Amino acid sequence: MMKTRIKALLVVATVFVTLICGCSRNKPDDPVTLDTVNQSSVNVSEGFFQSVFTEDKELFAACFPESFTEDTGSVDAMYEGFQGTLADGYSYEGATMSAYNDYVEEDGYDLTSLKSDVSALHNIAEEDIEEAQIVKLRLFFNTVDDGEATMDVYILVYKADSSWYVFELQNSDAEFAA
Repeated sequence: MMKTRIKALLVVATVFVTLICGCSRNKPDDPVTLDTVNQSSVNVSEGFFQSVFTEDKELFAACFPESFTEDTGSVDAMYEGFQGTLADGYSYEGATMSAYNDYVEEDGYDLTSLKSDVSALHNIAEEDIEEAQIVKLRLFFNTVDDGEATMDVYILVYKADSSWYVFELQNSDAEFAA
């Protein structure tokens, strides 16, 4: 009886240590491609940051609907603006989703107002906007000085005509239920 308890305790302890060690270091998801960027809220969120940090202007443009990117001056200006904020000495390694919130009234969000804003800025009919989410990502970097580094970011994305697009970055101190 005592040997069985000791064996059971060792098995539980081993599983616990394995879970703690295995989960403490998340690994980035596979890179997003032009073919997959608009398939999910996570893909478009990860694709957006991937495009900025890897200087992939084509992937960046794919994160927005054609109705918005037809005015290439605005997309170019946004892209250049993000490029100007990057710090030297950081190598982008990828991203993984930490959590997301559906952009619904039950969670305290005003989807009707968001649809109006998206429609006005991205030239999409409000009725074509199916849903929205705030996605929390963990970005992974290698740095020249410190080795590995991570950063949590929040991004508001929406689905229209069965494709996901980026609307705007969110403040990291914004309320987030997950």
